[in-house]
Amino acid sequence: MKNIFGSSSLLDVYQSLFEQDDEISFAMDTKGKIQLMNKAAAQILGYTSAEFFHMDYKEVIPKEHIAAVQAHFRHVFKGNKSSFRMTFRNKEGDIIHLSVNAVPIYSEGRIHGAIGIGRVRTEEQYTSELLNGQNAILQMIAKGAPFRDVLRQIVETMEHISPGHPCSILLLDDEKKHLFHGAAPHLPDEYISFINGLAIGENQGSCGTAAFLKKPVIVTDIENDPRCVQHKDIALKYDLKACWSTPIFDDDQQVIGTFAMYYDRIAAPTKADKQIIQEATDLTSIAIQHYKAKEQIQKLAYHDHLTGLPNRRHFRQTLENAIALYPDHTHALFFLDLDRFKFVNDSFGHKTGDELLTMIVDRIQSCLGEHTLFSREGGDEFTIWVGQTSSKAAAEIAESILATFREPFSLHENDLFMTASIGISLYPQDGLQEQELFRKADIAMYEAKKHGRNTFQFYTNLLDRQSLKKLKMESELRSAIARNELTLVYQPIQHLCTGQVHGAEALIRWNSRLFGFVSPIEFIPLAEETGLIIPIGEWVIQTACQQFKTWQEQGLTLTCMSVNLSISQFYQPNLAGTIETILKETGVEPSQLTCEITESMTMDTDNAAAVLRRLKDIGVFISIDDFGTGYSSLSYLQKLPLDTLKIDQSFVRDIAVNESSEKIATTIILMAHHLGLHVVAEGVETEEQLAILKEYQCDAAQGYLLGRPVPPDEFFDQTTHISS
Repeated sequence: MKNIFGSSSLLDVYQSLFEQDDEISFAMDTKGKIQLMNKAAAQILGYTSAEFFHMDYKEVIPKEHIAAVQAHFRHVFKGNKSSFRMTFRNKEGDIIHLSVNAVPIYSEGRIHGAIGIGRVRTEEQYTSELLNGQNAILQMIAKGAPFRDVLRQIVETMEHISPGHPCSILLLDDEKKHLFHGAAPHLPDEYISFINGLAIGENQGSCGTAAFLKKPVIVTDIENDPRCVQHKDIALKYDLKACWSTPIFDDDQQVIGTFAMYYDRIAAPTKADKQIIQEATDLTSIAIQHYKAKEQIQKLAYHDHLTGLPNRRHFRQTLENAIALYPDHTHALFFLDLDRFKFVNDSFGHKTGDELLTMIVDRIQSCLGEHTLFSREGGDEFTIWVGQTSSKAAAEIAESILATFREPFSLHENDLFMTASIGISLYPQDGLQEQELFRKADIAMYEAKKHGRNTFQFYTNLLDRQSLKKLKMESELRSAIARNELTLVYQPIQHLCTGQVHGAEALIRWNSRLFGFVSPIEFIPLAEETGLIIPIGEWVIQTACQQFKTWQEQGLTLTCMSVNLSISQFYQPNLAGTIETILKETGVEPSQLTCEITESMTMDTDNAAAVLRRLKDIGVFISIDDFGTGYSSLSYLQKLPLDTLKIDQSFVRDIAVNESSEKIATTIILMAHHLGLHVVAEGVETEEQLAILKEYQCDAAQGYLLGRPVPPDEFFDQTTHISS
């Protein structure tokens, strides 16, 4: 063997020095052959000097670390000193971690090899490395490093402290059924792909089993462990022969992932390995919980808490980005408002309203395709951004959305029918900025409501003028009562058995100084929307009762006066008290006043019954208007304190020419009489209709055949003609 020390005497000096050292001392030639080693090396590594002299140092280094160690020694062989860490496997197969200092050996001006000292890392050094690694990772978390980078750093830190043990982090999914790849920088890609999505359960490898049992699982022999049957072939292919897995818990002791350490031989973890695994799981738990909390905060900032949809802030940012990215495309902004949703909240409570909202959202999402963003604007208002579209495609999407409302929503044994109104603005023709697009979509949505709801409208320039008119109309309506612009007309109600007019229905009219005569169809929804319906409704009851009393004092007697209540009035807490006060002020007997409500107002039977009972306690009569068009169960007729049903004019209109309409109308009459209720038919316009109603013993009727709505001074002129 060539002497790399230049002379035998120098070799003896080095040998003497080596033997005095308690640490591993060695010398090697430039080909990697060990030329000299001390007794401490033999004791620690388990090989005799003779065995070492016939070995290449690479034979006792884990193969995944050979390249790094070779690079360090090449650096030394170029005349440099080097300090580095390396890992030896002793003769028993155990891993020994060393801190190495190496320098070149010169002889006659040339480098012939390297001499070095390897110090076995002490427990203090080991702990210090763990602490430094922990601090570095915590700093990454504090500075907001990407989540995956933090997980990778945890794995690489543990692998650095314990070379020869590739590690992995798997994350538990939201359904808590599968584990998915988090970080495993030094495991083979094929193996990572194979275990990605690993099921939680017994015999699901060490990780799946650990997550299932919620305790560490030590697989010392992957090939023969029954828990690894499904994974052993792919593991053994890459010399993964042992795996030690431990579940990662959150603060509530719920499993959120697993940390695993692999080994290329059959083995159990050492005390040091267990310490590393525990440190890794603690750090990973901190990281996962931190980023989940951060994600939740981010979600709350950009998403609606109830539906999970993007909120207004998120929607507007996305809209602006879409316009910036595709300025030459057509985009559509939908503004969707649920019709009469306030009634559901008022009737059933906000909890039921929230449940209904989530059901509606699910249905709408089911018909939205790509290039769409669905957002909750607030309350019962939603926005939808359809990118890269056309007006025709936008119309088709709007129709499909409305189609999702055709089936009822089943909530707490009630079938609720809902509708929506949609306004659509288009980029770029209706505006270039999000504010302009929102304003115009909003205008179009209100136009859809004016057209009977349950429909959609595109924005047009005409709507801007109509919107301005609406604002002016609202302003005018606010002062209409004070300026005496509101009046009541009265339509007679005739008793069909006697032919006598026994009652009148008060109907409101508005003759505006600015707009002239405004149809109730136009201004009543505006009054509902703005809350003006409350003072207007009170004025109607007051005025109708005063007129009724005036007729009595003139000797022109009727048995009842009917007034319509809006849904907003109906659920006013002081409704009964207000009506009672008006009756006392005007001197009208409670039994002479009939309050008409719509069928849809009884959807919440319990609350409706409570309101009606308070009215009945006063002594007024209760009538269901437009009966047959509502969506509630007919069982409410037995639960509510009612006096009269008014058959909707849509059935009366065709009663003489359509057999189905006749059957519906006559069935209502028979049913009402069985329940002890009075029946009034609305919209009677022909003698044929009147004859059929009389044949089926309908109690009363009203309509143009019997009398039009007229001012009070014309009412009895008309009724005299009818009665004769």
